[in-house]
Amino acid sequence: MANLDEQAQGFLSYKGRLLNHLEMVYRPGERHLVNKLFTALGCTVTDTGHTHMGIAVGATDKFGLNNALYASEVTPEQWALELQLQKALEGGSALAAAYAGYEEKFRLHPQLTSHFGIRYPSFEALEKTLAHLEKDLDPELVGRVHIKGVFRPGDRGSYTDFIMQAFIKTDIAASGLITFGQHIELQAQRIGD
Repeated sequence: MANLDEQAQGFLSYKGRLLNHLEMVYRPGERHLVNKLFTALGCTVTDTGHTHMGIAVGATDKFGLNNALYASEVTPEQWALELQLQKALEGGSALAAAYAGYEEKFRLHPQLTSHFGIRYPSFEALEKTLAHLEKDLDPELVGRVHIKGVFRPGDRGSYTDFIMQAFIKTDIAASGLITFGQHIELQAQRIGD
């Protein structure tokens, strides 16, 4: 526990700027799926039953205020908008065609779309997470979490020789509109090559 307290003190005493948190929303009735998703990604989920669930990406301060994600149920106003967007995406509408182009761009070049990233401590840890997502995913998450691209050093589409990237898409929680889904980069960095 002392190590965690030391890490917490590091966050609290750090005088520079760092990413504080990212806020997400989820569909009515899907709170438990958010817990399952981020647990599968290796995060620590704290659900006290309050409005927001806390999701620690890794080391954080003892209050869970930094290096964190939060998720709460979508507001009625946003849900009304989401339902109208979902209807507009059905069939051959111009919005549906534009969205299909956006999805294709994400499939080919996920680095060029809006996303947030979670850093893993090693390539091995990231590979283990990918194997879990491919083979041992909770049945309630199947069809809702998709690996869209994996870029290992030397692979076609890889940006560097020291970073491994994997991109997933989910519609379980999003930092914007749930209808369009959330892109998450899972990344590991190799140092010293």
